[in-house]
Amino acid sequence: MAEKQVRSTRPSPKVYRRRRLAALIAGLLVIVLLVWAGIAIASSLRPKEAAEKPTQTTAPSDAPAAPESSGPVAEPSNGPAGCLEGDISVSATTVQATHGPSENPVLVMTIKNDGQFECSVNVGTSQQEFTVMSGSDRIFSTSDCLADPSDIDITMKPGGSESARFTWERVRSAPGCKVVNAKPRPGWYGFTAKLGNITSQKNGFELK
Repeated sequence: MAEKQVRSTRPSPKVYRRRRLAALIAGLLVIVLLVWAGIAIASSLRPKEAAEKPTQTTAPSDAPAAPESSGPVAEPSNGPAGCLEGDISVSATTVQATHGPSENPVLVMTIKNDGQFECSVNVGTSQQEFTVMSGSDRIFSTSDCLADPSDIDITMKPGGSESARFTWERVRSAPGCKVVNAKPRPGWYGFTAKLGNITSQKNGFELK
C-alpha cells in the first residue's frame, strides 16, 4: 500500500515577512491614534478662562489721565514784561498856569499805565524830555544840555502813574548845549513832555 503524502502547513518565509510587516503597521497606527486621543483630551480639559483671556492693551481705569491743554503754557518770568507803547500815556502840566516875573514854572510829566496788566517801563532821564515852545520857536529842551543820562526801570500796576518834575529857570537852550544869551519874553508858552517815543499833548502856561 502506497504511503499518503502529507503537505506541510508551515508558512513560507515570504508570507511570514508580510504578516510581520502588517502587524508592525497596525501597531504604529495604534500608537498614533493613542497620541492624537491624548492631545484631544488635554485640549478639552484646558481651563476656558485661560484660553479666552485677551491680552490687556489699555491702561487701568484708575491711571492718571494726561492733562488737557486749554491754551499756550506760560513760560516762567523773572519779572513783569515791558510795557507796550499803547499801554503808556504821557501828559504835561504845570503847577500853576500863570507865573509872575520872579516865578519859575514847574513843569510836570505824568506817566500812566493805561493797560490791563502790570508792566515795567524805563522812566530814567535818558528817556525824559521837557520842551518849551513859543509858537513854532523852540525855546528850551532838557535834551540840549543833558549830563549823565540814567536808566530807571519801574513796575507800574494797571491804572498806576508816576510823575517827574523840572523847574524851568526861564532860559533858552540850543542843541549841543550852546550858549544862548536871549531871554524868553513875557507871554504864552507851550510845554510838551516826552518819554521815549511817547509825546504828550501841549499844555499852555503864561509868563508875566
